[in-house]
Amino acid sequence: MSKNHRLLLGMYTFQIKKRSTSNKDLIEINDFLSKAYLDIDYKFKEGFVQDVINLFDKKLFTSKNNTHGGILDDIAFHQGDRTLDLMINGGVKGLKQYLINEEGSKKEIADTEIVGLKFFARIWIPANSYTGYVFIQKYNNSSLKPLFDEVISNVLDQHRYTIAGKGIVPTTTKKRQENFLKESDAKEIKILLNGSPSDTSLPEAGDVIISFKKLSIKKRDITRSLIKQMMKSSGIATNRDFKYKAVYESDVAGYKEEKTVKENQTFNLVPNTLVPLDCIDENNHPIFEKMQSFVRMEMDQILKEAKAN
Repeated sequence: MSKNHRLLLGMYTFQIKKRSTSNKDLIEINDFLSKAYLDIDYKFKEGFVQDVINLFDKKLFTSKNNTHGGILDDIAFHQGDRTLDLMINGGVKGLKQYLINEEGSKKEIADTEIVGLKFFARIWIPANSYTGYVFIQKYNNSSLKPLFDEVISNVLDQHRYTIAGKGIVPTTTKKRQENFLKESDAKEIKILLNGSPSDTSLPEAGDVIISFKKLSIKKRDITRSLIKQMMKSSGIATNRDFKYKAVYESDVAGYKEEKTVKENQTFNLVPNTLVPLDCIDENNHPIFEKMQSFVRMEMDQILKEAKAN
């Protein structure tokens, strides 16, 4: 079977707080483990890891709103750096689905059942940190992230803790951001002209959005000076305050992706990460050991960038 389906890796972060406390009152991960598993010697292995295993316990674990579910196919953990690796066989739940063969006949699947795919995930709760990480492999837009949201929330809730802030949020590394922008072109630039011109002697005008399309410009070449040149060439006065954003498109090994960047603010830029083909088996499923090594490289980059700050 050819590897026609592209597998992606999503990276996410979360922080911990006690229930009914401010989002500013974050709990360090060491502190959480010490207090949540007070009477357990190996707090990660015999505490946190066991809590996750107990959620599945040889049965289908489902999200609270019954939209996703899965069973545990494989598991591994590393006490030293506190990583927990899972292979989940799961998918969408709560919908009536059908198995359809090549002749067009179909078999109805109850909304309590799942057509499963294999998903690899790693939970990483590093020492001396306020931030935990979750790496979740997905198939294009098919992801089990809602299920892992539930796993983390459920474990914390057992010990009167909860996820702080906006929950488990997407993240990436600076290197991934730089690679995306290096490999992409700006296909569109949108300019927002503010209502009041800089020259107060001119009459006020309403806000205007100008769009320049069919471009092929690298991010390094997009400056406010270039924007003013584009405005001037289109007969737009350059003495008005303006903001801009660019839509970038990359094409890596046939996988196309679009992302929007406001001005030069790349902190919200989270491109997808392609899973290497050697991490995918003949059934287009992730290979457990290969995924472990691949995610390890992403972890090393996170640690490298953290030390540089």
